[in-house]
Amino acid sequence: MRPRLIPFQLACPGTSSRSRNVGTGLTVLVALASLACGGGAGPEKLAPQSPQETLAQFMAAVKDNNISRMGTLWGSERGPATNWMKSDQLRERLTVVQKYVDHAGYRVIEGPLAVPGHDNLKTFRVELQRQGGCTVVFPIDLVHTKSGGWVVNDVHLGSIPTPGSSCRQ
Repeated sequence: MRPRLIPFQLACPGTSSRSRNVGTGLTVLVALASLACGGGAGPEKLAPQSPQETLAQFMAAVKDNNISRMGTLWGSERGPATNWMKSDQLRERLTVVQKYVDHAGYRVIEGPLAVPGHDNLKTFRVELQRQGGCTVVFPIDLVHTKSGGWVVNDVHLGSIPTPGSSCRQ
């Protein structure tokens, strides 16, 4: 048995059937346009397609203290950590990362550089400008995910001075 489609009309009191049909057409048009634009998945959900774009978005999320956005840009070959890590564990880890990598500005010194023996990894050397004039240089590794995007994989926290400590490396 085939399902029967029943036409839907938005009935507004005091309107003719012609104006109701126009309203119905607009409702359908808006719904179709919404679906064509991704059905409400905002641009923030899209995975960056290059290591450079991923790094730039990750560093912007760090600066904005946007832990949820950082979680969509940090992970492993499996993809963004938001897809496979428990949310409380992810929040704890990224809060620490955010404190260490927080910056007034940054610049890429080198990269993306190939990682010998790992075709799916790229590394960058990044210079952070911390509040108070402290400058720190450290590596950041990005991994190509199985689904095709890039995520930050390792920020090498051990090579970054503790936040609030002197600037010595």
